[in-house]
Amino acid sequence: MMFEDILKDVGGFGPYQKILIVIFLIPSSIVIPWFSMSSIFLSSTPEHWCYVPEVANSNLSIETQRQLISPSHDRRCLMYDVDYASLMESRNYSIDPSWPTKECDNGWQFDKANYDATSVSKWNMVCKDDHYSSLVLSLMFVGITVGTPLFGLMSDRVGRKPTFLLTAFLIAVTDIGSTLSPIFELYLLLRTLNGLCITTIYTLAFIILLELVNPDIRARVNGLATTAWTIGMCALPLVAWLTRNWLYLSMATSTASISLLLYWKVLPESPSWLISQQRYEEAHEVLSKISKTNRKIVHMTDHLMEQIKKLGDQLKNQQSTEEKASPLDFLRYPKLRRRFILITICWISGCLPYYGHQVNARNLAGNEFLNFLYLSAVEVPATLMAWAMTESVGRKWCAITAFSLASFACLLPVLFPPEYAMMDVIAALLAKAGTSAAYMTVYIQAPELFPTSLRAVGMGMCSTIGSGSTLLAPYIVYLAKFGFNIPFLCFAVIAFCGAISALFLPETLDEKLPQSVQDVEEFVSKRPFFSCGRLPDATPDSFPPCPPSLSGSILRKRWIDPVEIRCLSKRNSLDSVVGIFVVPSPDCNNAV
Repeated sequence: MMFEDILKDVGGFGPYQKILIVIFLIPSSIVIPWFSMSSIFLSSTPEHWCYVPEVANSNLSIETQRQLISPSHDRRCLMYDVDYASLMESRNYSIDPSWPTKECDNGWQFDKANYDATSVSKWNMVCKDDHYSSLVLSLMFVGITVGTPLFGLMSDRVGRKPTFLLTAFLIAVTDIGSTLSPIFELYLLLRTLNGLCITTIYTLAFIILLELVNPDIRARVNGLATTAWTIGMCALPLVAWLTRNWLYLSMATSTASISLLLYWKVLPESPSWLISQQRYEEAHEVLSKISKTNRKIVHMTDHLMEQIKKLGDQLKNQQSTEEKASPLDFLRYPKLRRRFILITICWISGCLPYYGHQVNARNLAGNEFLNFLYLSAVEVPATLMAWAMTESVGRKWCAITAFSLASFACLLPVLFPPEYAMMDVIAALLAKAGTSAAYMTVYIQAPELFPTSLRAVGMGMCSTIGSGSTLLAPYIVYLAKFGFNIPFLCFAVIAFCGAISALFLPETLDEKLPQSVQDVEEFVSKRPFFSCGRLPDATPDSFPPCPPSLSGSILRKRWIDPVEIRCLSKRNSLDSVVGIFVVPSPDCNNAV
């Protein structure tokens, strides 16, 4: 017995699930990306120059002030070493480029065109301390790397619902706490703790719904969650532009996080998790509520509790007889080791540039907020294209194509002269599209490469290593200080490594999922190395004519359960799904 059998009886996609999707999954998926991506705006570096009180308090325009203060070769971190009190009193604003210069000795003045204040302007993370803004983002990714397995384990121990609510509370506390922190070291600590929760909360919101719907609906739920995520990403720059102050932006994200706590009454605990923990009464209560809302009658009988206990006993027996999977298994077996190394490189090649291009939006020509919006919106066509390609040409060549596009796009800023500033934006959009498509493809392909006994462990290790690699993204973007094209070159090399690694992975489209390590080690592909598309025996031309045993048979009304009979002709493929009806099909006139 499977949990899906119970779910089918209570309704696997009825009013209960639809209501939960509308009031919980979509709203939460819209605001959750704010928790991670808002750090890009919180730590944005406004245009700045040395602060000179005598000049700053004058009626001169900002541009004139900067010309009086900063030498042309370094307008951000150096100032002329002159007596500005005498200069302003004499009203002689002519500049002598031969004047001696020195580092800013009285702080900095920040341009307020886009922001009234950010964490950079509060903590003066500029000039010789400008690397601290990259450190803030990197520490957030360190938190993500540690928090993903930590809270994942916690959700398996104490439940999905309490872990989700705890992460929402911690995000709110650490977000607003870091903004109000009087000490820089405390600020860094709270941003790291904030990172612990921000990936787990999205995963849990998705898992809670995933464990309440039929298997054939899960892809649709995934699509809705992904679409809502993209909407939230596109809305974030608008929120940042409207708030203008990192304190107000933190308050907005904290309020969104606190609002998720309001779901504690309507959000159910996963019934499949409750059954696995032998908490049968609680599971019965949740499933009965689903059954009532979906207008089923199974909750009115003892049959539901019998099914719950039967499944619970079955899971208990399986857990006692199952052999524990170990990460060391990925090192013991040659083919499994090869697959793990290659797919991990692909995971890093998708994960690292994905966040890197988003962070690099601040360095592109044009408006920072619009650049972020464009880079977020481009995910929609990219993921749709990847979805279509994975089911037609296959996972392998979809990943190779996407990584190659991302790598080539990152070379465009190098090939064009600096005056073509918008070429950088176009290159970033193409690279982000390729990276998003590749990332999605790898996420589909990875579980199809690992055996059942090691699938969860393998996915967890890939996710942890991929998340760990993202802590390099802010520092790669920081290299733009030494050459604008350096981040693009780094991302080009990383994407190229992903394309090469994907080339040596086996195609998994139409292949059976490996159930054991032995299946992986004995696997021999039926495809030529450079082939793409579905397996030959999965195409309509390879299907045999209608079985003789079906010819002339008649379905009786006494058949209670619907029966699915597929009649597939050589000329075209036609599924004939019937219950008590006779359905003729082309080339199979006598079939039902």
